Amino acid sequence: MALKYWFEFTDVKTIVHRVEISDATFVGDSTQIYGSCSLEYSETKDTLDPVRGSGLQIDLEADSSLTFYDLYSEEERTFSVVYTRATEILFNGWLSPEGIYESLVSDKWVISLDCTDGLGFLKNLSYVEDATGLNFLGKQSLLEIIVNCLKRTKTPQNILTSIDIYYDGLAQTLNPLDNVHFNADRFIKDDNNTTIMDCEEVLKSVLEPFGAVLTAYKGEWLIYKPNLLVDSTSETFFAYDSLGVALGTPSRTIDFTFALGSQIDAYYPHHANGNQQKTIKSSIGAYRINYKYGLVKSFFNNLYLRSNTTFPFLYIEEWTIDDVNNVEFPANDLGLRFDIITNSAPSTLVLTSDSFNFEQGNMLEFNAAFVHYGNYNYSPAARVDQVLFKIILTDGVDTYYLNNDGEWLSSSAFVSGDIKKTQIDFRLTSNSMPINGSVKIEIWRPKTLFSISGTVDEVLLSKCGFSPAGQELDDIKGENHTFQRTLKPSSKIKDIKTVFNGDNESDTYVGAIYKADEINTTELWTRFGAAETKPLLQIMGEERMKMYSKPLQVYKGDVYGYFNYLSLVTINGLTGKFMPTTYSYDALSNITSLELTEVLNSDILSDVEYELTFDYGNVVEPTIKG
Repeated sequence: MALKYWFEFTDVKTIVHRVEISDATFVGDSTQIYGSCSLEYSETKDTLDPVRGSGLQIDLEADSSLTFYDLYSEEERTFSVVYTRATEILFNGWLSPEGIYESLVSDKWVISLDCTDGLGFLKNLSYVEDATGLNFLGKQSLLEIIVNCLKRTKTPQNILTSIDIYYDGLAQTLNPLDNVHFNADRFIKDDNNTTIMDCEEVLKSVLEPFGAVLTAYKGEWLIYKPNLLVDSTSETFFAYDSLGVALGTPSRTIDFTFALGSQIDAYYPHHANGNQQKTIKSSIGAYRINYKYGLVKSFFNNLYLRSNTTFPFLYIEEWTIDDVNNVEFPANDLGLRFDIITNSAPSTLVLTSDSFNFEQGNMLEFNAAFVHYGNYNYSPAARVDQVLFKIILTDGVDTYYLNNDGEWLSSSAFVSGDIKKTQIDFRLTSNSMPINGSVKIEIWRPKTLFSISGTVDEVLLSKCGFSPAGQELDDIKGENHTFQRTLKPSSKIKDIKTVFNGDNESDTYVGAIYKADEINTTELWTRFGAAETKPLLQIMGEERMKMYSKPLQVYKGDVYGYFNYLSLVTINGLTGKFMPTTYSYDALSNITSLELTEVLNSDILSDVEYELTFDYGNVVEPTIKG
C-alpha cells in the first residue's frame, strides 16, 4: 500500500493521533490533509455476542481544490486506513466512499467518512476460497476456518486466541482451535439451492459453542472468552500471523484490567459530563440450544475416484493403493479401470478406503457405478463378470462383513455386482449395525465366473462410496439441550440458540466435531483446570446460564479519557466487573461514550437442571417449571 493522504492532530491531553489513507495503485507523494476521528465498536446487548466489528469515523476538511473525489471507488476495499494514538495502532481497516460530497455554496466544508475493519463485510461474503470462489472440501481445523473467514476482510492482522476448553485427551498446553476440526460440508445449507453460508455465519458457528468472542485489538484479531476474564483479568494467548502460521513468540499475555471512577477521587480516565446512570438487566431462568445434525450426503468427498497421476506422486484422495500394478488410471483422472481376471485366478486386494465412524443401529447405503470398458465380444453368451467389494465394520475386537442381502456377517464376505455393457448404478442398503465401530471399503480385482481363455476385458469403476441410510436418521433432526434454574428462577427465557456442530459418536452427521487426527469424533470436554468432563454444548449452555445467573448491572455514561474497548472494568462505588457493550471514542475531545454490562462466572451449576432430548422437527421454546 502506498500512502496517499495523512493527517495528525493533538488532543486536549497533548497526545498525537495520526490517520493514514493508502492505496495500492497510488503513485506520487503523499498529501497532508486536516481532520479528526472517532473510534467505534458495533453495539451489542450481549457480552457473549461472538463477532464485534469496529469502525472509524473520519472528518476531513475539504475545499474546492481538494474535494476527495479521488477516494471514491466501486470496490469497498481499495483505500486502507490505519489510525494510531501515541504510535499505538487502534484501527486497521478500509474506507467507505459513501459520504463524499461537494458543496456548491461554500469554499470549505467538512465531510464525514466511515471506515470498517472488514468484519461488517462478512455477512455478504460466502465461505469460499478467496482466490477461486470454490467451496471448501473435507475437514478443516477451527483455526483454518477462522483464517479463511478473516482473509475475506482483506485486513491482514495477527490472530491471538484463547478459549481454554479441551476435548478429552487433548493436552491443555495445546490450542484447541488448532486441534479441533469441522467438516466443511457443514457450511453448505440444507436447501434445494445448496447455498453456502456467509462468513459471518461460519465464524459464529465456530465461536459460539466455545463462548468465544472475536474483535479487533490494537491492530490484531483477538479471540477471547468473557467468562474467563472475570476470574483472571489477564489471559495468555496463542499467536499466529494472518495466514494462521504460529509466530516465533508462541504466546502472549495481555492484562485487561481497568479502573474507572470520579476525578475527585483522582481517577483518570474518569466520569464526565454528568450523564452517568445505572440500570438493571434481568437474569434468565431457562435457555435452550438446538443442535441441527445435518445428514452427510456422502462420506466420501472423492466419490468419483479422482486421482493424481503426476509423477512421482500417485494419489487417490481417501484411498490407499494396495496393488498399483492391477489398476489403471484414465487420462482424465476420473474413475479407475481394472482387468477382469479369469475364474481360476485368485482375486487380490487393490484399494482400501479411509474408515468412517458409525454408531450401533446405524445403517448405510453403499453405492458404486461400473461398466464394461472397451468392445469385448461376450463368449460364451452366458458369461457373467462381477466387481468385488468388501465392506468391513470393526471396533478393533469384533469384525463384520456386509453381504449382498444387507446382512452383517462375522465371517468374510464380498458384496458383488454384475458388470454389463451399459453402466450399472449399484445400490445396497445395509441392515442396522450390530456394534459401534468404523467402516471401510476394500476393492478387489473383478472376476468372470466362467473359465475362459484369451484376452480378458476391463471394467471402469466410476463411483464408489457410502452414505447414511435409515428412516430414523430422517426423522431425528438434531438435539435440544435445555437448561433451567431450579431455585428462584427468573421468568425470562433466552431465545433458542441454533448451532450447527456438536459431539457425535458417528460420522453420519455433518455437524460432528473431530479430534486432531480428523478421524475420531469428540464426545466429552473439560474447562481449563476443571475436573469434570461434559459434552461441549452442555458447557456452552452452562456458561450462558452462569453469565446471566443474577440481574446484571448496566452502566452508561461519558468518560474523559481513552481506554481500550477490550477491557475488564471495575467502577469505583459499584461492585462487580464490567465489559463494554457500546463504545465510541472521540479522539479530539478525548471523550469515550459507552455502556458497560456486568460480566459473571457464577458457581451456580448445582442450581441448573440440564436435559438432553431429540429434535423431531418441532422445536419449541422452553418454559419455566418452578
